[in-house]
Amino acid sequence: MTRRLSAATTLALLLTALAAGQEKSVRPGINDPFRNPDVKKYEGTFEGESREVFAKRKEIVAAVGLKPGMVVADVGAGTGLFTRLFAADVGPAGKVYAVDIAEKFLAHVAKTAEAAGLKNVTTVLCKPDSAGLPAGSADVAFVCDTYHHFEFPHKTMASIHAALKPGGRVVLVDFKRVKGQSSDWVMNHVRAGQAEVESEVREAGFRKAAEVKDLLQDNYLIVLEKVEAKDPRAVYPVIEGYGGVVPLPDAAEPPAKGSKVVFDVTAAATDPGRPAPGLERVATLLNLAGAAGLKAADLDVVVVLHGDATLAALTDSAFQVKAGRPPESAVLLDRLTTAGVRVLVCGQSLERKGLARAAVRPGVTVAASAVSAVVNLQAKGFAYVPAHGP
Repeated sequence: MTRRLSAATTLALLLTALAAGQEKSVRPGINDPFRNPDVKKYEGTFEGESREVFAKRKEIVAAVGLKPGMVVADVGAGTGLFTRLFAADVGPAGKVYAVDIAEKFLAHVAKTAEAAGLKNVTTVLCKPDSAGLPAGSADVAFVCDTYHHFEFPHKTMASIHAALKPGGRVVLVDFKRVKGQSSDWVMNHVRAGQAEVESEVREAGFRKAAEVKDLLQDNYLIVLEKVEAKDPRAVYPVIEGYGGVVPLPDAAEPPAKGSKVVFDVTAAATDPGRPAPGLERVATLLNLAGAAGLKAADLDVVVVLHGDATLAALTDSAFQVKAGRPPESAVLLDRLTTAGVRVLVCGQSLERKGLARAAVRPGVTVAASAVSAVVNLQAKGFAYVPAHGP
């Protein structure tokens, strides 16, 4: 008798296999300076105005989007700059795990947290291949200028994946590594650029949910979402990572070539790191079409954003300023427009919310109103799909 593995078991085995396959350090010796660090020296380095992430620390903390009572893991806490800021944000009911490979750093973090009256900080001495956190313990993991110090990135990220609660997020900040643009220090010190990092974290069970652009010059900031165990049969032939479907080749009424559809999207994202729910329905339709052998260009799909979903039409930086958190829908919107989906935003909603047209992201067109756009499209033969919620 053949025993079928559950989706959760399948994902766990995959992550275990990927982690087990990485037996050698990808950057031997990079953490040698932290075996016996001069804490005072590093405090000046990590918490000096010349360091970009220190100068932008308030904006970075805002981008993490913490709330009172949350649990956050500061992985690579160093001298505790962000640990102390996070502890104030999550409050007495919350908790901060300060994770580091250097005992001297952790002793300093504990001392400075106590001096500041912060009783919600717990230090964790990690291993080269594991964050050492309890399973399902954290809402958010913060990894700032630390990923390039991971000697075993797959194993370490797999341990962070296990430590996060369902729907947990990773906020990852690291140096941009661009040949001909980055400094010699970065090119020699930082192992991988952003594209390679994003590829590695996908293999560890995460997907990119958002990116805050225009905030940092030397660094990038991306938000990763823990991928939950889902039906392993799901495929994403058109829109990667969103709206997965199970191919049903013999089922009736698959998407038809030449279909014209307008999605009326009004609801904003409700879960951290998740896009506006109506947009995922658009991704589902396109993936259904792809599973049926069609191309994205075989359908004419239009999205109309208004109401609470209006903010999704903003550029990453404008959204960050207005909402005070990373733009949850940005990645999915970009993938939809790349696939040929036309995205409109209600001009009346922009005006009522005091949003400048210049703040609208490239690829999104401002319509006179959502009502007129939907009416006009229906008159042209577009099927109307209300996408107001999950």
